[in-house]
Amino acid sequence: MRCDRIIILAAGRASRMKSSAQGESPEISAMWQEDARTRPKSMIRVGPAGEPFLQSLLEASEAAGFTEATLVVAPNDAVTVPFIASWNQRTTGLRMRICLVVQEEAKGTGHAVQVALEGDPLPQGLGFVLCNGDNLPSVKALSTLRCLPEGQAMLAYHMDHLDLPEERVKAFALVESSAGWLQNIVEKPSDAAWKQWLRAQPHRGVSMNLFRLDPAVLLPEIVSLQPHPERGEIELPAAISNMVQKQIEIAVIPVQESIMDLTRLGDVENVSEELGAARDAWTLEVCASSPADVHVAAMNGAQRVELCSHWECGGLTPLESDIRSAVQEGVPVYALIRPRAGHFTYDEAEWKRMSHQIEASLSAGASRVVVGALDRKGRFELERIRQWVDLFGGHRLVIHRALDASNHWEADAQALRTLGVSRILSSGGEAQAWDGRDRIRQLMEWGFDVTVASGVRPVQKEDWMKRGVRSFHASCRVEESLPIRHFDGATFPVSSEHVRAWF
Repeated sequence: MRCDRIIILAAGRASRMKSSAQGESPEISAMWQEDARTRPKSMIRVGPAGEPFLQSLLEASEAAGFTEATLVVAPNDAVTVPFIASWNQRTTGLRMRICLVVQEEAKGTGHAVQVALEGDPLPQGLGFVLCNGDNLPSVKALSTLRCLPEGQAMLAYHMDHLDLPEERVKAFALVESSAGWLQNIVEKPSDAAWKQWLRAQPHRGVSMNLFRLDPAVLLPEIVSLQPHPERGEIELPAAISNMVQKQIEIAVIPVQESIMDLTRLGDVENVSEELGAARDAWTLEVCASSPADVHVAAMNGAQRVELCSHWECGGLTPLESDIRSAVQEGVPVYALIRPRAGHFTYDEAEWKRMSHQIEASLSAGASRVVVGALDRKGRFELERIRQWVDLFGGHRLVIHRALDASNHWEADAQALRTLGVSRILSSGGEAQAWDGRDRIRQLMEWGFDVTVASGVRPVQKEDWMKRGVRSFHASCRVEESLPIRHFDGATFPVSSEHVRAWF
């Protein structure tokens, strides 16, 4: 079950947040108090430059490899819609495919998910990850759910790692599991149930509403629910419980880390400090040519991989089986699309082959594909790739270094602004990226999300970051040779030491 979409529940009426903001709180800024009274929780401006909380959640989702998002919003929400339009639409193209659906009435989390699935249906066979709009999981946690090869699952956060008082933890739903499978979710436990849970559940996991689910299984359960007799709401945990009772397996993944929770006004300052500390985050993309390379890269800190085969000739399209194996390492996989070695000018048969390779790579679990081509005059091939934008979406494409091989780099880079693809892997038209740094700066000023590549070294990272670069592409390889008759015995695996050198 491939999982490209995250559903974010951002329609909550924030009653606890608003009630805590009614009185004067001198220790909390006036802007935050006003936001708490007048804005959805996810739109409270807690970022280091006044960005809303939702922006950090979307950026974490993007970094985790999600290419689609469905946002459930309230009918009177006048701030989320214009924010999404401005955040998602770069001058060069969309960052993600985002759909907003309105939950007309506050009828519970189950109803909100139903609204999302009916308002923005998923194609058959595809799953989704669910997240509250007032929680910010780590990129690693989101990637873990997205990258599971199959099945449904949830994250269970160990209470001791949440850094919250016991009374606050008791307000969350308690997870009961056995042998890694969900047995029950206990909401608002009594004191007796709480003590029993502490004795019986050594993992002590609580639910933060982070699920990976199959809409074909979940939606019928939600539709069949009766509203809660007291609150009148259709709640997601009730649907999950019904699934468990029917022996539908939901894996429980223990998580031993904190999560940013924006439930009360008192949470705002801590969340703002944590987001400020993370403002200089950056991404290392390792060029991998086997699932083993991906494993080494992921285990040593790389946040993303570009997967190819035959790295020695510059990289070719990887096998679908390798993509499926690589995705299970829990980091986003970008698949290179290049049908053969040599030049970047392709005939009709090769174009058709590459289209099939794109479709197969995305179906195998690649988050995005890395593409590029030149015409016979050495100009970047725009129109053919524009067809791929129409077929697969510009938000799922990355332009590779065929652009750097163009005979007319400036003109072609300028023309790329009309293509609808916002991500570029580039050395600025030079053999070494540092020599093309002025052109890379120009690409960023035009609105491109640039990953710098070619000769990029860890010692350059700080200088690149001063220029606004936050994404680095490196091979991190060593040569290993084994004597063999008649054939070249050299291999070039990704090196743990070289990956760690970036950190």
